[in-house]
Amino acid sequence: MGDAPGPVTGHLHPAIHAHAAGPVWSYAAELIRLPAFADALLAYCAAMMQPPEIAWPADKFFGQKLRYLVAFALIGQDVRWRRNGGELPTLAALQRAAHASPRQVAALVAALKLGGYVIATRPAQDRRAVRLQPAMALLAEIGRSPLAFLEASERLAPPPWPLASRLRDLDTALADWLGRSYDMFVQQDVYFGCFSNIVRFTEQDCGYPVLSAVLSAHYTARAGAAAPISLSYGGLAERFRVSRQHIGNILSEAERRGCFSVDHGGRAVAVAPDFLLEFETWAAGQMAHYRLLAEQLGLEPEQALPG
Repeated sequence: MGDAPGPVTGHLHPAIHAHAAGPVWSYAAELIRLPAFADALLAYCAAMMQPPEIAWPADKFFGQKLRYLVAFALIGQDVRWRRNGGELPTLAALQRAAHASPRQVAALVAALKLGGYVIATRPAQDRRAVRLQPAMALLAEIGRSPLAFLEASERLAPPPWPLASRLRDLDTALADWLGRSYDMFVQQDVYFGCFSNIVRFTEQDCGYPVLSAVLSAHYTARAGAAAPISLSYGGLAERFRVSRQHIGNILSEAERRGCFSVDHGGRAVAVAPDFLLEFETWAAGQMAHYRLLAEQLGLEPEQALPG
């Protein structure tokens, strides 16, 4: 793949050419040109590598597209029900909406309830129904990457007042922010599906967190520093609590797809320029998407009430 560091290039990947005139991608084009963009990406990757706060295997569970999207769909349904009188978020409603089989959804909901991420309640207006209420722990896990992208955007273009930190303190606002994002994803996916390699990493257990670790090592090396964690099979397996074989499968497939290669022992990584441009474009789009949504919420200090 060569030893050249590749992007940051200051321009967007051709994958989003058809959508480039929209407000999100116009803003993303501004962000990706900023001198500190690589530093913001390094901070994002570092945030995505942090261990979960609880012992539950959150990295493995939420670090996979199907499970993440089912949880994301539940947050969206709950927000619509609370705000607009939409359909009550029940297991049946989620099974109809989620891109998974009814059996898969039921199993995922059972696991989320067991982990304390979803609370089953009976609403006063219909005591026969069971509402699936996202707990703050679920909002925090589903919001982990969005909040890290929002913080990265704040490093690049500081807002008049903090956005990500306020959302972390306001569970209703955080849910509304994530719910709006899910609604936009359902209406037209112009922020995710365009990036086939990123999508593929999210389809593997811990694939995206492993990608974050690899790119963190790449951006750290550009800055002349040592990688924050070992990229060896053992080091990555220990950090993300999966098998060495699974790590080997992720890294081997990434190399076959022409994304990056990690040398034996995890001492160095070589990232293909086109894949790096794909990731940087994806990241710029996520920063822009979540920043614009946060600015629409009205998080001015006088409106940001505790709780």
